[in-house]
Amino acid sequence: MKHTFLYIIGMLVLFTACYKDKGNYDYHPLAEPVITQLDTAYTAVVGDSFIISPKVLLASGNKNYQGLWKISVPGQMGTQDYTGQELRIVFGLGASRYPAVYIVYDSITEMKYYYKFVINGTAAFTRGTIVLSDDVTSSKISFIKEDGTVQSDVYTNINQDTLPAGALQLTMMKNVNYGNLITGYWATYKTGGVYIDPNNLKKIRTLAKNFYSDPGPLQVSSFIPTSLGVPAGIINKQLYRGATETAPFATYYGYMGIPLSGTYSLAPTIIASDPDNRGYFLGFEETKRKLVRMDWGNYLDTNYIVKDSAFTPKNLKMDMLHLGRFSDNECYAFCDSAGQIRELRFGVEFRTGQDPVFHALEKRKPVIADKISAATLWQESPVGVFYFSQADKVYRYNPLNKDVKELASGFGGKTITMLKLLENGNQLLVGVQGSIYYLNVGTGHNGETTRQVNGIPGMPKDVIIRAD
Repeated sequence: MKHTFLYIIGMLVLFTACYKDKGNYDYHPLAEPVITQLDTAYTAVVGDSFIISPKVLLASGNKNYQGLWKISVPGQMGTQDYTGQELRIVFGLGASRYPAVYIVYDSITEMKYYYKFVINGTAAFTRGTIVLSDDVTSSKISFIKEDGTVQSDVYTNINQDTLPAGALQLTMMKNVNYGNLITGYWATYKTGGVYIDPNNLKKIRTLAKNFYSDPGPLQVSSFIPTSLGVPAGIINKQLYRGATETAPFATYYGYMGIPLSGTYSLAPTIIASDPDNRGYFLGFEETKRKLVRMDWGNYLDTNYIVKDSAFTPKNLKMDMLHLGRFSDNECYAFCDSAGQIRELRFGVEFRTGQDPVFHALEKRKPVIADKISAATLWQESPVGVFYFSQADKVYRYNPLNKDVKELASGFGGKTITMLKLLENGNQLLVGVQGSIYYLNVGTGHNGETTRQVNGIPGMPKDVIIRAD
């Protein structure tokens, strides 16, 4: 009992001491920083500059405070971090909502202050023009906004990745079985290619990584659009096509394995008539100089019956300059026969379920013979005319009535590096060093320039126009 009493006395003394000490601490709370020009929500355009410049006034007077910006990416571990009192980046994330925080560290007081905000990413690349150009030492991907503003070399700015020189082609991957969903673009150059996201232009993978196993050195000639959203093209002078045996969103959909089996060497130019839907390919085997056919899964060589006798498609004895098709009954080849240009007209019946027939209809020296060469660029119009380039000029050629007409627009004496026919044959885009011209080639017009965009790095090679 005595011990209990002493314990109670001790506790009372302790409580009394605490009560008397109340308010005797020498404590001065720091004033909160005054921060302005920092909002709680921002909108950022993918591929464009994104800048936040807050003004921070610390109670300590420290103007050399440290800033840390942390952007959380949904579905990913960790954050994207940037240091500095300001945030100055090219926004390379996709069209989504990103929680973020700005951390201010005062090295004098050793205090940290946290300011939360949200970034709403929007995809600017769904409306405008993607441009692939060759800038001598590297390939460039740029973007033209609808107002004509050029975001030069935007791919490098977003991906911090420089593409090799030798730009060739842009090919859109669109799957008709899934609502024409655009899954990406292939940008190819002579030694490979890169697959990029259509919304933010971020690299998904290289062409070499789009094979089941290491393909070794690549020599890309041309890519061919398909309706199944997989790549097909002439690589290392053989025909490859992406896998369609898996589900469209499976990991290896569109990957490449081995080429169509056979001994052959294909020239870059090729005709593709709906090959992934029981159609065909028609190419030129350059070692034996013959026209060969293929379908989606097989190299069929010269397995066709020749009717008509204007020329011998299985032994042309000429080099191929260009193959063009308006319909199965109206196909053309432009060839070089020991320095003499020849034009071949033919028709084909290569559809599945019938005997393959080749109609060798006509062979002649074309009226444009003095204007075309291996450097000539070509485009076929749905109305049955060719557009082709010669140095700094563009011509329209009707092979049926042999009419040849130079288009009205001039290009400052610069060599033409790109032809692209759009809008069902009513608009022709012409690329020269640093610029793209938009020409009206519709009915009643002769290629008058309707628009000119400058600021393209290097020589334009191909474009994709989006208006989603």
